[in-house]
Amino acid sequence: MGVVFVISKWEDLEECVQYARYILYRRIDHGDRVELRIKVGRLGFQGVFRKDDPELRKILEKLRVYGAMGVERTVPAEVFRS
Repeated sequence: MGVVFVISKWEDLEECVQYARYILYRRIDHGDRVELRIKVGRLGFQGVFRKDDPELRKILEKLRVYGAMGVERTVPAEVFRS
């Protein structure tokens, strides 16, 4: 298993996103809040936002522009291959 270095600010990760080959993100609904997890190589960002937060909309729009792929769910590789 690899390690993901979690960056505390989206703006810092965005510098890497612009040049990344693969950008993965997962949006997890928690009622009135949304957890957003973004992974670019070995760097990541994790944040929790209100559903109506303009910052969330801004980040999601930038992910769309950069061609990020949404992740539906995660499973261990051994389970996926079986």
